[in-house]
Amino acid sequence: MPNDIRERLIQAKAQLRSKQKLDAMLEEERVQLGSLQESCSRMARILDKEKADVDNLEGFSLVGLFYSILGTKEERLETERQEYLAAKLKYEESAEAVDEAQREIEELVAQLAVLKDAESEYNQLLKEKEKFLTQNGDPTIAAILKLNDQVVDLEADRKELYEAIRAGTTALRSLESVRSDLNSAENWGTWDMLGGGAASTWIKHSRIDSARRQAQVAQRHLRHFQKELADADERLQVSLSDFGSFLTFADYFFDGLIVDWVVQSKIQNASSACGTAIRQVSSAIYKCRHRHAETEAKLDQLADERRRLIEEA
Repeated sequence: MPNDIRERLIQAKAQLRSKQKLDAMLEEERVQLGSLQESCSRMARILDKEKADVDNLEGFSLVGLFYSILGTKEERLETERQEYLAAKLKYEESAEAVDEAQREIEELVAQLAVLKDAESEYNQLLKEKEKFLTQNGDPTIAAILKLNDQVVDLEADRKELYEAIRAGTTALRSLESVRSDLNSAENWGTWDMLGGGAASTWIKHSRIDSARRQAQVAQRHLRHFQKELADADERLQVSLSDFGSFLTFADYFFDGLIVDWVVQSKIQNASSACGTAIRQVSSAIYKCRHRHAETEAKLDQLADERRRLIEEA
């Protein structure tokens, strides 16, 4: 089989698999966008309600008058302000997730436009291959073609594993940044409880806010890593069951830490959840790297076999 046909077939099959992968990702992302938009609308309604509660207490209203008479207006107002802050942070995170999903959809559509002819080009090359086989009945050629098919599949597998490893490494770095901020917040929180004063309180809150922002980034990277692993699992049998739910960490962080963000135990719990996610991601990366090494070894073996067949033909 001429090298130009072989190389074109390898490239065409890789492009076809990329297109199939992008199609699946686009469909999943559109479903995810609908869910995120629904969640964002719900967060907006909650935010409006919490804002109205604060306004009622701050202004001249029957509710404000009632708590003034009871002598608990300031205490109640502080509670409502904290609830409003929590709702505002959750809404902002939800709105950012919607924007991120929309940008990812636009990027996927653009990538698919480049690959719109991938399937027809692949089918055309298969016809060329069939014609070549018909014209050359040498059994050695048939054996070489069979090896070439295996190489095409393995090279595509290698590419998918590399993408999964790269996505996992990015997610791992994001999680480590979150853990660093949480550890700092925990240390300053301990000092704060021992009477560290306003400065320690401010630094603790600053570290928590930094961890919150980093967690938003980590959540996006974890979603991307999970998609890459799901694709590898379909073709390479890399089990996801050992890794748990990556999104559990981010959900725990937003539901647990922000609502009660000054409580030291919540910082510790979020840090523990982050550590669990780091171990899961590290395990996933290790398994992908192991399979990547196996794929490389198999490709080397096939290359040796192909050279042997050609030399002995």
